Amino acid sequence: MKVAGEQILSASRERVWELFNNPARLSRLIPGCEKLEILGPDEYAGTMTVGIAAVKGVYSGKLKLEEKRAPEHYRMVVEGKGKQGFIRGSGTLDLSSKEAGRTVATYAGDVQVGGTLAQVGQRMIDSAAKMMIGQFFAAAAAELKAESVGAVARHGIFINFLRYLLRLLRSLFETLLGRRSN
Repeated sequence: MKVAGEQILSASRERVWELFNNPARLSRLIPGCEKLEILGPDEYAGTMTVGIAAVKGVYSGKLKLEEKRAPEHYRMVVEGKGKQGFIRGSGTLDLSSKEAGRTVATYAGDVQVGGTLAQVGQRMIDSAAKMMIGQFFAAAAAELKAESVGAVARHGIFINFLRYLLRLLRSLFETLLGRRSN
């Protein structure tokens, strides 16, 4: 599965870089992340809960950052496994300054999924991946906004569920309007 896109964050490139390289803060941004611990320089181990359709489980894995060029680029390599299958992949993150106080985060990657998890279907996996990426960047935007006023952003399951529900309703609405116009 290929993933790619870009997000605009209302913070300087340096602030975004610092956020995406701080394991304690990063663990609050990753949907379902239960823990993220440092193994060595630019290498982390983590545990997260992921649910796609009826397949839900806990995955343990590693993340390694390579090709780092602060504050603009890194490549990440991930691998994880759980009772429901495995996930392996790699991708890049590039940060560029857009205008005063705004950063464009461009990401691209390739992920392989196997085991019971792969049996839920490519469409479901693609939708879940897009939803998790959206949740990650929404949490990053909230974290950066809270940081600018000296607060701590709260990211809980209820907020993530509401975000998911709103996206689902929007997608349904767009689909219905798209079908009626044809």
